[in-house]
Amino acid sequence: MDWSTMLLIMLGLLFFFFAIGIPVAVAFLVVNIIAISLWMGGLANIHLIILNGVPTIGSFTLIAVPLFILMGDVLFRSGVIIVLIDALNKWVGKIPGNLSYTAVASGTFFAALSGSSMSGVAVLGSTLVPEMRRRGYSVEMSNGPVLGAGALAMIIPPSILAVLLASTAKMSIAKLLIAGVIPGLLMATLYCMYIFVRCRIQPHLVPGTEDLQAFTWGEKFRALLTLTPFGFIIFLVTGLIFLGVATPSEAAALGAVGSVVLTFFYGKAKISVFVDSMKETLKISAMVFFILLGSQTFSQVIAYTGVGRGLTELIVGIQASPILVVIMMNLIVFVMGCLMDAISILMITVPIFMPIVIALQLDPIWWGVMMVINYEIGTLTPPFGLCCFVMKGVDPEASITDIFKAGLPFFCGGLLVIVLILVFPRIALLLPSFVK
Repeated sequence: MDWSTMLLIMLGLLFFFFAIGIPVAVAFLVVNIIAISLWMGGLANIHLIILNGVPTIGSFTLIAVPLFILMGDVLFRSGVIIVLIDALNKWVGKIPGNLSYTAVASGTFFAALSGSSMSGVAVLGSTLVPEMRRRGYSVEMSNGPVLGAGALAMIIPPSILAVLLASTAKMSIAKLLIAGVIPGLLMATLYCMYIFVRCRIQPHLVPGTEDLQAFTWGEKFRALLTLTPFGFIIFLVTGLIFLGVATPSEAAALGAVGSVVLTFFYGKAKISVFVDSMKETLKISAMVFFILLGSQTFSQVIAYTGVGRGLTELIVGIQASPILVVIMMNLIVFVMGCLMDAISILMITVPIFMPIVIALQLDPIWWGVMMVINYEIGTLTPPFGLCCFVMKGVDPEASITDIFKAGLPFFCGGLLVIVLILVFPRIALLLPSFVK
């Protein structure tokens, strides 16, 4: 059978199973069994799924996934993040749209403490949006900044998506994690620039500035001291990876321990918080590893059947510009982001795209950063933007249409950063060049 027919059959089955509501992990498992039965010697070779899974799931580098999840969940459930938000709000001060700026600043900090965008949207939305709406903020200036800033958790380390992409693509996890720092901060800067311009042009969208409290420098200094422990946790994760002192897995362990210590430091420690966080971590980690198991076998099927080689030869044979190929990859991921969740897209596209990246001699870290950002903006796009549905739960008064519209400028900010990385690769490659 021709390789293109095999590819169409496998992708068609995957999308069909997703459409009828079959869990992602089960869909991958069923497609793998069918492919092995048809093209890899029959059901007698079904043990290949287990053989592929043992080294994948047992990899030391993947310990970072549950530890990053635990780190963010403890901070989320304990309410420690509220301390962070209050401190940052004092530094934002009495300016138009101050809570919108606070949302972006808090989201950036939270992104450096958690790899979950949905948790970021949930905690920022439940904390800031009620006060924003009480002051009369529009949906665009209340929900939008929270959506944009919450989604930064997929880009700024510790990013769970970056760990999964690097593990699936067999690239350096440490370098891909660190590569997300500058693009993430650049996106946060663009968000603040948008808020500034929008507040100047349409001040009626952010009323109530005259009622804001002005904070003294003494209060701001005390707030800065409050932020210090959070900075220490960020250093334990991102700083130690950047300096080459710790691997991502070791840094994740230090970050998880640090998050627990932080809850005691702020008097937020409760047995129920730790128990619930452990349960949630086990649930999400099991789901992620099950999907990863299916994806690794899917990669083997792609290689064994010649699909990967055939697709690579086709792309190289048409002699298209590597930049054009990367643009097409981004467009494919963008369209898929409107229909699927980020992890599913990652597990489908990476085994297909990675051989092309290698054949075209592209820098995998450069390519990987753009993919992670593209996965992130997919959480803001209709009709299945998961972060938007989380926001709907936080702000039931807003219609889902208005929420999608509110996220549009921040989605555009992500697209702009992808374009900038395409044109100026050093944005993504500068910091990884210093990682050992």
